[in-house]
Amino acid sequence: MSIFAEFRRLSRSRMAMLSVTGLLFIPLLYSGMLIGAFWDPYGKLNELPVAVVNQDAGAVMDGKTVAAGKELTDRLQEEHNFKWAFTNREEAMQGLHDHRYALAFVIPQDFSERTTTLQSDRPEPAQLQYYVDDGWNYLNSKIGSEAANRLKEEVSKSVTKAYAQAVLDSVGQAVDGLKQAGDGAAKLADGAKTANEGAQRLHDNMAKLADGTLSIEQGLNKLKDGSVKVADGAHDTAAGGASLADGLKQLVDAQKKLADGASQSAAGATSLADGADRLRSGTEALAAGAADAHVGSQAAATGSEQLAAGLEQYAKAHGGMKDDAAFQKLLETAKQVAAGTGKLQQGVGQLDEGAKQLAAAQGQAADGAHQLQQGLQTLGGGLEQFGGKLSEASAGASKLATGAGELAAGADKLRDGIGSAGQGFRVVQDGTAKLAGGSQDLAGGLAKLTDGSQELSGKLSDATKDAGTVKNGDKQTDMFADPVSVDEHKLTQVPNYGTGMAPYFLSLGLYVGVLLSTVILPLRDSAGTYKSGLRWYLSKALIFAPVVLLQTVLADTVLLYGLGLKVPHVWAFYVVTAVIALAFMTIIQFFVSLADQIGRFIAVILLTLQLAASAGTYPVELLPGWLQAIHPWMPMSHTIEALRLVIKGAPASDILAPLSVLALYAVVFIGLTLAYFQLAFRHQKAVLAP
Repeated sequence: MSIFAEFRRLSRSRMAMLSVTGLLFIPLLYSGMLIGAFWDPYGKLNELPVAVVNQDAGAVMDGKTVAAGKELTDRLQEEHNFKWAFTNREEAMQGLHDHRYALAFVIPQDFSERTTTLQSDRPEPAQLQYYVDDGWNYLNSKIGSEAANRLKEEVSKSVTKAYAQAVLDSVGQAVDGLKQAGDGAAKLADGAKTANEGAQRLHDNMAKLADGTLSIEQGLNKLKDGSVKVADGAHDTAAGGASLADGLKQLVDAQKKLADGASQSAAGATSLADGADRLRSGTEALAAGAADAHVGSQAAATGSEQLAAGLEQYAKAHGGMKDDAAFQKLLETAKQVAAGTGKLQQGVGQLDEGAKQLAAAQGQAADGAHQLQQGLQTLGGGLEQFGGKLSEASAGASKLATGAGELAAGADKLRDGIGSAGQGFRVVQDGTAKLAGGSQDLAGGLAKLTDGSQELSGKLSDATKDAGTVKNGDKQTDMFADPVSVDEHKLTQVPNYGTGMAPYFLSLGLYVGVLLSTVILPLRDSAGTYKSGLRWYLSKALIFAPVVLLQTVLADTVLLYGLGLKVPHVWAFYVVTAVIALAFMTIIQFFVSLADQIGRFIAVILLTLQLAASAGTYPVELLPGWLQAIHPWMPMSHTIEALRLVIKGAPASDILAPLSVLALYAVVFIGLTLAYFQLAFRHQKAVLAP
């Protein structure tokens, strides 16, 4: 039988031809409709209804009104990124619930207020809220997230620009402040230099003070020794004062006795004066009679001897009479009188001459007696005055003894105080030494302060110059608000979402077209008896391949000229899609030829695995591990790669790599299908043999 017998069998059935004609549109329906539906969804976002609710109450910053919410809504009204609907919160939430709005953006009441909190202790970022129903349409959430980020960038840029303007203005003010700070630092450097010099002088004087404290310590040691001696002397003075008081008390008692003796002597002197007067009368009467002279001389001798003895006793009783000239003279006279009266007894012959001499001497004695009387009276008065003064001296001696005791007690306290002062001064001396060392450290620190303040002055001057070069303008604030721009460089320009998804959807359409073709085309039974298994296989392939190629050409043509898919090389696109379709044909033909309905089921399972593991939507790195493992073994992984390469205009060598894998699959499954038909031919031949 001819290998074209299948064509003749199909052509005799009008229904079969209509079915084949319908098969030609299967890939177009899948790929064309899917790609058309997702051709450019982001280009129609201006038709997506989005509710905007502005509840912002505004704020005040640096005396200026901030209305970030109103500025944002005004900007949105000028743009047409979405189909904006400016409404209230209740209407927005109800519209989102009724699916009249895909998204709802809410600008909260404190939106502007939060944008002004940058300089506060607790800055809070402004929050832009958006609401979306993921359960209704998950992509709305992704679109809303992208829109929210775009709005966030615009608001952030506006707020940052305002802050940048304020910062640049403050920089200008800071320049003046830095200049003043530089002047102050220069003055600080001068003051630090002066303080350093003063600290050095302080150190020198503290060194002198330390030396002086050493001398004072030595003087205090001497003073302490002297205070000990003073204390000892005070104690001795106190003891001597007590002895003096006792002695003066005894002297007062003796003076009283002396006064009494002086009174008695005065009385005796009076009697002596009277006796002298009488003696002078007797001596005058001596010449009158020798007998009376003899008797008188005896009496005179006796009286004079008594007088001399009394005076000697008085002198002995009063030790101070040895220095009294008058008393001594009186005593001598008394002795002479005693001697004269003795001589009077010796010779009367000499009486006249002696009487004359006696009269003269007696006259002198009478005068001396009167003088003695007066002297003794004066002595009595003097002794009375001496007794009074002696009493005063005794009282003074008592006070002296008391004062000397107090002086001794004070001297003891003085000694103890000087000892404490010595200990305290040693502490002062140690502190002075430390202060001298600290003053040296102070001088060193002030020297460093001088150097540092001079360096600070220089740095502030440089900072003033540098800050003065900061420019303040719209270009600068724009740069401050948006300092980084993204310069995107695409290796391949994909104009829209449909172009990006075309490899995935076209591979799906071609596979489904091949799979559904097996339902209409007879791939197992034969139109007659073939001479070999190869001819049987070729008869099926020659009817299957043209249908698959026509499906491919029709789908490609609609994509290229109906939807406007842009490819650098149209002929290469047709060739690649034809190879892909034929590769799918060889795989599905084997399963259907081998197992009919079960084979189609296996082909469907293979399609499911390929859709999941081929990385047609997300990168393979984002797939689960087991899908990543089977990804290289899936034919659709290589068909998508080949279509992506041909759409972006990659070199032929790059395109040949995935096509080579597909060719290998085709060769393998052609061999398997041919083997099946060879076995089927043998079986048929065995059955038909007589």
